[in-house]
Amino acid sequence: MIETREQLIHVLTEAAQIEHNLLCSYLYAAFSMKRAGEAGLTKLQGAAVERWRKVILGVALEEMAHLATVNNLLLAVGGAPHLDRPNLPLAPGYHPAGIVVRLTPFSRATLDHFIFLERAGHHRLADAPGFEPVEAPRTPSGGRLTPSAEDYDTIGELYDSIAEGLERIAHRIGEAQLIDPTGSGQLDAEIAALPNVGRLTSLASALEAIHWIKEEGEGSSGQTADLESHFDRFCALREEWLSLSAADPDFEPAWPAAEDPVMRKPAAGLARVWVTAEPAAGLLDLGNALYGFMLQVLSQTFACEDRADQARLMKACVELMEACGAAGSALARLPASPDHPGVTAGLTFASPRNLGFRPVGVKRRQLFLERVRELQAGAEAMVARLEGDVVEKLPRRLANAAELLAGEG
Repeated sequence: MIETREQLIHVLTEAAQIEHNLLCSYLYAAFSMKRAGEAGLTKLQGAAVERWRKVILGVALEEMAHLATVNNLLLAVGGAPHLDRPNLPLAPGYHPAGIVVRLTPFSRATLDHFIFLERAGHHRLADAPGFEPVEAPRTPSGGRLTPSAEDYDTIGELYDSIAEGLERIAHRIGEAQLIDPTGSGQLDAEIAALPNVGRLTSLASALEAIHWIKEEGEGSSGQTADLESHFDRFCALREEWLSLSAADPDFEPAWPAAEDPVMRKPAAGLARVWVTAEPAAGLLDLGNALYGFMLQVLSQTFACEDRADQARLMKACVELMEACGAAGSALARLPASPDHPGVTAGLTFASPRNLGFRPVGVKRRQLFLERVRELQAGAEAMVARLEGDVVEKLPRRLANAAELLAGEG
């Protein structure tokens, strides 16, 4: 039970990590999918896979919006935006046992796992094979001063506890004392270009945002007209897949991308695919660097008071995300390692340790331009070894980001 502001900030920070972790796992699956016209797909299958890819990318976009909304909530109640997260797969107990997050290619098991994660509490479903939870229960803190997160069965239950905590604390100390009425530092739909993101300046707006996140994910109440939840979309996708698979049991909509790939040699005994083959290893390094830099820029977006500055930084984030996506899709088509024949690589979304504050104004512009130029040089060297969309997208997206970052401040 959330009783204090400190506990509320702690649990909201966990919510931000969950949204971010799910976002990465959805993107990994989408990057692994084949495109219409690629090997092994009929015209009918290619059209279906293109639709499915758009569904998963659409869900991922909404998860980005959920992440932005949770960060708005953190700012509203006196916390700081949180974009850091542990590297995947998650260690047992980091989230409740039932929330297993891994990087796996698009497959029946992966899709069933996504359905399990997005389910409402009244759906009695088992998780997919390969995603079995390791029991590591988190017991309630029992009134301790050190904040902690309790167990919950579904993500919807987590948001229910946040909503109840908001109401409880606002009733005790007053709404104006709990929530910043100015919305300072928050993103909105105009700046973020994400659906249903708004500045949260009252208890009512905060509760409405939480309700929307829950409905968009699991659709449990059925009271939101014209809303197809993530759970509903994933279930419909599975039904179409079953139909196509019945007609062609050899249908494979995705490349054999690695499960739980890593960029560095894994510790002994861990089941990981260490990406060592070139050019995949070099592209993975570049893709992770792009992802890390995008997070650094995004963290500064929340720190801006000037809306024009905020908008430029957010547009630069979009360019960096597009470049990162091009690298992720290309990796799924490249051999991962001689030790894993027949397995392709994948983006690992390695989270940098140096997220957070950068100096404002001219100094920030100097540091960001220095980094983006390093990435441009790395991309130029890398695309000479590749082919396909990544050759065109990487240099163009990075050039756009550099131009935007040169103008901010």
